[in-house]
Amino acid sequence: MKHIIIGTAGHIDHGKTSLIEAMTGYNGDESEQERQRGITTSLSFCNMQQNGINISFIDVPGHEKLIKNMVSGAFGFDAALFVVDAKEGIMPQTIEHIKILKLLEIKRLIVAVTKCDLVDDEVSKREISNITKFIGRYSYFDIQAVVPTSIYDKKSIEKLKDTLFQTPKKESKNYPFFRCYIDRVFSLKGIGTVVTGTLLSGEIYKKEKINIAQLNRVVTVKNIQIHSQDTDIAHAHQRVALNLDISYNKLKKGYLLCSKGYLRGFDTIDVSIKSIDNRLPPHNSQILFITGSMVVEGKILYYEDKNYASIKLKDKIFSIFEDKFIILQNGRLKAGGKIVIPISEPLRKSVKLSLLKALDRRDFKNAFEILLQNHKRGFGLISAPQRFNMSHQEAIKIAKDIKDSFLDEKELVLYSIEAIAKLEESIKSIYQNNPKALLSSNSINMIIKWASVSLIEYILNRLADSGYIQKQKNIFVKSDQDVENLLDTAHNQIYQTLQNGGMTPKAPNDIYKDLDIDKKIGDNILRALLSLKRVIKLSSNIFVTTQNLQKAIYIMKNIVQEDGYIDIRNFKSKTQMSRKYCIAYLEYFDSFEEVYKKKDKRFLRREGGGIEPPLR
Repeated sequence: MKHIIIGTAGHIDHGKTSLIEAMTGYNGDESEQERQRGITTSLSFCNMQQNGINISFIDVPGHEKLIKNMVSGAFGFDAALFVVDAKEGIMPQTIEHIKILKLLEIKRLIVAVTKCDLVDDEVSKREISNITKFIGRYSYFDIQAVVPTSIYDKKSIEKLKDTLFQTPKKESKNYPFFRCYIDRVFSLKGIGTVVTGTLLSGEIYKKEKINIAQLNRVVTVKNIQIHSQDTDIAHAHQRVALNLDISYNKLKKGYLLCSKGYLRGFDTIDVSIKSIDNRLPPHNSQILFITGSMVVEGKILYYEDKNYASIKLKDKIFSIFEDKFIILQNGRLKAGGKIVIPISEPLRKSVKLSLLKALDRRDFKNAFEILLQNHKRGFGLISAPQRFNMSHQEAIKIAKDIKDSFLDEKELVLYSIEAIAKLEESIKSIYQNNPKALLSSNSINMIIKWASVSLIEYILNRLADSGYIQKQKNIFVKSDQDVENLLDTAHNQIYQTLQNGGMTPKAPNDIYKDLDIDKKIGDNILRALLSLKRVIKLSSNIFVTTQNLQKAIYIMKNIVQEDGYIDIRNFKSKTQMSRKYCIAYLEYFDSFEEVYKKKDKRFLRREGGGIEPPLR
């Protein structure tokens, strides 16, 4: 089924809710308060279907003080049903709503001229002309139709419905990750917490676990409803009600539901901004920032080019590239635009402005080049869905066109020529400082953590091609070295390092790193030493030479004879070893037949039997 979302806009009491009720039979004024006041004070939702097309209406308030609710609805509009009273014509909120629609880039309008039964044909035609001319001043909008209506004239209602069903769907990308702003949250007896919103991207399944971004909490979707019908799955661009396993008082309108791992929150973002009638908020002034259904207090700081600004927010938002926003100040609409840099970048102002301009005109290649030069240890593409509103495949395609760079497609990192040169210099330095180094890309990655294994492999092969190093048995060594001789040397070095470590030797990986020995080679040597019983394994990360182990056993037996027992406390006190080593030795001590244990203390069965000193 084709799903279309239509939002209503227009001045208070111009008949938006009554018009929707006439088309759908649904009255959005659900609460007693709303019925008494006669206006819709929060977002109301209903739908109608015809020939495989579902239209979801979002009836937003026309009240000036509740303008932020209109933005909540407009975030997912395909088109707007713009309502004007034939008798009253253009009014203050009519003007304000048309400005908001332009700022939020809601291009398509279906204009419904309401209450035409209250005026004669001449007045109706005059108002239609005035409305068309008014909207035409903005040049941005695509008016699909202007339909005179009366809720008492069924033909006019049917004509409006037919017009709405012909509305084309707005083109938009749909990425795998799920994203949905909460625009209502409440609790139902016997059901629990229910939230509503529009799926902006992805899909959501019943029983699926999703993330509440602001809480960093995973919850389960107990049930899904689309227009009061239970379903097991909901797709992008559908209006949904979700039953979640969390207390409703922990949730707020504006919280973002999303797939975990795709979005990060930031309290500083950078935007392109447009004023309303040249009324930009002053530099460094307090504002109310609204995106989706999220409303956050903040401060605005302009760049040298005042088409761009940095927004400092009191709370983090989880936005993506080109999300729309508006700014209110003192309850009045001041400006709007789109988020250009949703992921905070620690860049100089001049560089940031260049990046903003490149992204604003969607010149992604230039943007990549700017970011590449300012990420000295590689520019990650993993965040492309949030940073650029593009898939990883699209980001890879752009990155491949960047000259003098290296792209690690597996790790999604792009490296500059400066980063490549720096890595090559670092690798050469290792071999210069230790000509006996036995290294692989993985072992170098343990030393130089910012460089990916693929980039290191690329540099090693390049150095091998130049003759600086050679590759033997998947290991890179200096060109003037023999691998077999180096292996013998490494065997002796590892044993001697363990021996020199006494009863508290270093962990194997630390030894390999110090000696510039590949982990696989080091592990093979360690296995050989264990097989020869020159080294004993005490725990997963503690290996001690037999000679040092005998020394430890001698000390432990002496402690038992002196104190009558041994436990962690007296062992640690008399050897000054850390708890980790004490536990490892005591657990090894437990394997002796003459040792028995009561609670945390160890005793010897044959006390006074003499203790042999360790081998020297």
